[in-house]
Amino acid sequence: MTKHFQISTLAIAGLLALTGVPAAAFEPESADPIVLPLNEWTGQHVTTRIAGETLKKMGYNVEYVTAGYVPQVQGVMDGNLTVAMEIWEQTIQEHFTRAIDSGKAVDLGETGIDSREGWIYPAYMEEQCPGLPSYEALKECQQIFATPETFPKGRLLDYPADWAPDNDKRLEALGLDFVAIPSGSEGAAAAEYKAAVAAKRPIVMMFYSPHWLFAEADPQWVDLPESTDACYEDASAGPNPDATHDCGWPAGWVRKLAWAGTEEKWPGAYRFLDAFQIDNAIQEQLVLEIDVNGVSQEDAIAAWMEANTDTWQAWIDAATE
Repeated sequence: MTKHFQISTLAIAGLLALTGVPAAAFEPESADPIVLPLNEWTGQHVTTRIAGETLKKMGYNVEYVTAGYVPQVQGVMDGNLTVAMEIWEQTIQEHFTRAIDSGKAVDLGETGIDSREGWIYPAYMEEQCPGLPSYEALKECQQIFATPETFPKGRLLDYPADWAPDNDKRLEALGLDFVAIPSGSEGAAAAEYKAAVAAKRPIVMMFYSPHWLFAEADPQWVDLPESTDACYEDASAGPNPDATHDCGWPAGWVRKLAWAGTEEKWPGAYRFLDAFQIDNAIQEQLVLEIDVNGVSQEDAIAAWMEANTDTWQAWIDAATE
């Protein structure tokens, strides 16, 4: 841990005195470290480090360790890791359920992240394609989104091929005269979208949030029919009675998973972590600073903490009321 993040007990007491909250309310119940795992993507680091740095301001000893996304679940169950801050329903829900059912881990509720997948476009396209954000508008505007390789069909810039996208089925089921063209990578897709925005060119693209692109380019979502399980299995479930996949994508939760002994060992920290929530805007702006602008994680988080005292103090207050 760098000196940049170390806070003395005296500094904590001074901070609490300034905010009007008694320092005694944050007396650490244990000097043992609260161990927070860092996974494979920057957004998860942002969520985890904001929580960890706030815990430090409450006087707790916090340690960050690198851990694989799936293996961390067993680490939490074993008590080697204290809290995993981002468990995504659409990826490892079965591992989360197994951990809760074992009695060795507890659900600390949602992280606050709104996960979403779908088609995005720049706001200026609403002038060229009236009717957006409804997907129905694309039926009349496919040539506006066409490229030489797809004309007269429109072009949907898709996920990379190795992500196994299914937009070809969705386009056909929704009656859209578009071709799904895979991007070379996530980074290449984001770069192409930024270039299109800079030149005010038409583009519609498959993407997801949270992502730094939403902090920099403010994409709009195409409104697609609501996703249901039946949409993927029963043709009669969506607007097209003859096809499946005639809907959008499911939006899943992002939750926190804690070692079952956390509440007994660090009750104040447990209440804080239970109450803690951030949102996409916080995460996306910080990921933009880190991944695009080249600011170190430590410096980006420290700057955010300094500029948002009211935000993290409110989290502390909510955990102690």
